[in-house]
Amino acid sequence: MTDQSASGIGAKVAPPRNVPHWTGWLLLVLGFFTLPWTANLAVYLPDKSEAAHYNASWVGFDLLLCALLIRTGWSLLRRRAYVEVTAGMTAVMLLIDAWFDVLSAPTFKEFVFALVLALGVEVPLALFCLWVSVRAEYERRRREDLMSTVARRLAELTRRRLARRGRRLP
Repeated sequence: MTDQSASGIGAKVAPPRNVPHWTGWLLLVLGFFTLPWTANLAVYLPDKSEAAHYNASWVGFDLLLCALLIRTGWSLLRRRAYVEVTAGMTAVMLLIDAWFDVLSAPTFKEFVFALVLALGVEVPLALFCLWVSVRAEYERRRREDLMSTVARRLAELTRRRLARRGRRLP
């Protein structure tokens, strides 16, 4: 997994694992335990319901979506690190928005409008954000590999120069 040289300088090292291994198992177990809960909801939830703060929930959701769109655009323009994260989050929010807009439309006319908006705007924009996310991640990894190669070459050059002078690198 790692390519350690004798001194370790310029070696290609895997990133440190900051998240404990057990967290992956925990999330897998919770995901599987959520399946019966979801089946229960599908059977027992009513077909229709009124929400006490329906407008506030949608306004809050859409404000968060706006913030993510703006942050992703700003990050792209400024070439900020980790734009792939905000682009991925934006894509997920757009898909959630499309899903709930379509399924919570109270009338046929609003359903058709939500479906057209979802298929014409939200889903294509989500796919675009996913494309941005994948491309940004690819570019980040490419730069990381390039920097690793440069560091290895500089370390080797330094070793050679020191060897010519009769010294060794610590």
